[in-house]
Amino acid sequence: MPAILSPAELGSDTPIDVALLAARVHGVGGGLVGRSGKKKWVFIFVDGALVETRSNLKSEHPDTIRAKKPSMSDAAVQRNCAMARLRNAIRAEASWTWSVDSTPKQESDLGGIGLLFRSVAGHRSAEALRARIAADDDASLSVDGDLSAIGLPRKIASIPDQWAGSTLAAALTSGAGTEAERATALWFGLSLGVVAVADAAAEAPKSDASATTLDIASLLDGLGSEPADATEESPEAEDTDGGGPVGVEPDSEDQNWVPDKVLLPPEGTAGPAAAAADRPDDYEEAQIEALGDDGPVTLDSSFFEALNQRPDRETIRNRGSVHTSHASEPEPEPEPDKHPLEDELRGLAERLESAPDFFGVLDLPWDSDAEAFRQAHLKLAQKLHPDRFADAPEDIQDLATETFDKVRAAWEVLGDDEARAAYIDRVIHGKKTEDELAMEQVENYWAAEADFKRGLAAFNAGRIREAHGLFESAVTREANELEFRAYLGFTTFQLHKKSDADKADLGKEMLKEVLERNKEQKRKLDAAWVLMGRIFRDEGNDKGARRCFVQALKLNASNGDAQREMRRLTNSTPAAKKKAEEEKSGGFFSRWFGRK
Repeated sequence: MPAILSPAELGSDTPIDVALLAARVHGVGGGLVGRSGKKKWVFIFVDGALVETRSNLKSEHPDTIRAKKPSMSDAAVQRNCAMARLRNAIRAEASWTWSVDSTPKQESDLGGIGLLFRSVAGHRSAEALRARIAADDDASLSVDGDLSAIGLPRKIASIPDQWAGSTLAAALTSGAGTEAERATALWFGLSLGVVAVADAAAEAPKSDASATTLDIASLLDGLGSEPADATEESPEAEDTDGGGPVGVEPDSEDQNWVPDKVLLPPEGTAGPAAAAADRPDDYEEAQIEALGDDGPVTLDSSFFEALNQRPDRETIRNRGSVHTSHASEPEPEPEPDKHPLEDELRGLAERLESAPDFFGVLDLPWDSDAEAFRQAHLKLAQKLHPDRFADAPEDIQDLATETFDKVRAAWEVLGDDEARAAYIDRVIHGKKTEDELAMEQVENYWAAEADFKRGLAAFNAGRIREAHGLFESAVTREANELEFRAYLGFTTFQLHKKSDADKADLGKEMLKEVLERNKEQKRKLDAAWVLMGRIFRDEGNDKGARRCFVQALKLNASNGDAQREMRRLTNSTPAAKKKAEEEKSGGFFSRWFGRK
């Protein structure tokens, strides 16, 4: 049973990332609509796969994403849009609703579980994720699969290999990735059934001698025998605790059961006949049906004599009169004949299971030639072909098919020169795929943009040195973003204009370069012209400053900074100052006649 309810069963106060994972775990189809104020996100699922995302935010629109990296493929753009929407919805703690009637306009392979993993690990703390795992820290974990099979990043997918048999606390505090990534992987693995908390072995119930079937041989061992110190004349010991005669443990498994002495007639009597005086007038001898056809058996004195003179337990068992529980167990069925190729198949399957990559599957070095790969594949394919196991039990046939498929998958890559070269680059040399690089670039840009926005807030608050450090971080991450470089150039000038003329000039030249390169871009940076105008103003070049502010207003007439700078610059000239004074005083005649 999944460790998480379906989206339709979850409460409305459940975090949106829990609902997103629930859709994947239960393989449902429908739409999850998230809202935070005026912001809206839509995530469409088909059979548990995230196939389409939508939002009303311009920053998450495909055109915006493509403008940042024009070389990205359409599929990469869609995945990056999905990543941005997932992250922002989780970050905003969006409320959500689930609709089974939502259908996609067009289905895309978004690799939703991997995107969701990155989003959750990036915006949830390890403590918050740990709280979602209903198990103690010392609970033992078992691993039933590979997380790479559900689409998680390779670095994270390898973590559970170290979890089998370890405790939950150890899994959270050791291994690859950050603590939040490990906690996310553990939560995902438990929810998807790849990782499980091992159940403690149930304590076997203690045996109760009074509730079990009596062993007939043990029963007969006690008949006709009494403790050595007991005599017929001695009175029976009083049972003070209701558990039987004094000195005998009622629940002891080693103590033979001793029947009540009243079952045995006293010497010189004829068994039950000795009590004839106490019988009612209509008393008849008790009778039981015999096992054979000899008629009823009367319980007379000979029956009791036979009991007193019975053979010992071993004799009874040898005669076959008494069957113990062991003797009644059925004979084990003989094991079926093993398939002649089973051992070889299991050995190959075990080797392929531990192979780290396709080269390990074919058992060859990665730099072997094409012919060597072909021969290795042919040899394994002949050994593992399912036709050789057509007469084997079903489980052996399934194992042969599974192992054969692994060999075929390795050959499909290593048998093609171009695919093999790409596989070597990725697995051996550690090169990333085009989509991975595109995703990494976009994530890097998001981090740079976050630094720039924090720097802009500090800049507007007058904290120039703090803003300079954040602008520098943004440019380090994304050196080609002209807006980031413009503000870095300006703060460099401001910090060094009085202390280091060379560094101040370096900042000024950086800003000039931004304005020159911006001429070729569709998006014009009016703010950069304002920054350059301020530099000219600080240098006393009012003419150059005016030209910059005018250019900024041409690009964006509503630029408030440019408007304020123009008013300040206009009022700072001598003629403007004289005119302002005259307007303030009202002129010569106003001193005599007053203002009108």
